[in-house]
Amino acid sequence: MRRFVFVSLFLACLGSCSRYDGYGPMGGPGGGWWPMMHYGYGGFFMWIIFIALIGVLIYLFIQTQKGKAGSTETPLEVLKKRYARGEITKEDFDRMKKDLET
Repeated sequence: MRRFVFVSLFLACLGSCSRYDGYGPMGGPGGGWWPMMHYGYGGFFMWIIFIALIGVLIYLFIQTQKGKAGSTETPLEVLKKRYARGEITKEDFDRMKKDLET
């Protein structure tokens, strides 16, 4: 859901910056990014928002890639680590190990 919100904001920003308004020599039929720079401080702040949005999207992409890598440990390895840390007793370990093997 968060990804959808950020992508929607990005597309809205991109669409508002590239609309045709007929302003200046670069504001012809293609519109483009040039007109945004002619709005004084408003254009400056739009660029800051745009760059921040790109940074947030890159950050979220990296976080989702880290989550996909995940753990490659088997359930038995996790069980052994829990027993080694003292989180479970010997009886619990044997019972859970038997359940995993079946």
